[in-house]
Amino acid sequence: MSHITISLPDSLKAYVDEQVSQSGYASTDDYFLALVQLDQRRQQAKESLDILLIDGLDSLDRGEGSEATDDWWEQEQFDLIKNHH
Repeated sequence: MSHITISLPDSLKAYVDEQVSQSGYASTDDYFLALVQLDQRRQQAKESLDILLIDGLDSLDRGEGSEATDDWWEQEQFDLIKNHH
């Protein structure tokens, strides 16, 4: 495993220490590892969403699908509530 060193202002160091103790992390290293992994998953999710949005826009350009109007959203909400009960 590789090692990195970072410098933090005292206020951020205190915040990190508080998060480690309150959130149950075994160490500061574990806390930063969790942050980096969370950021990595967030970035991957954003990239996946971007692809889906582009695919959706492309399908509309090809005349496929339908526009999501206010009426469409209201019907979707109604259907979800109806099917949930």
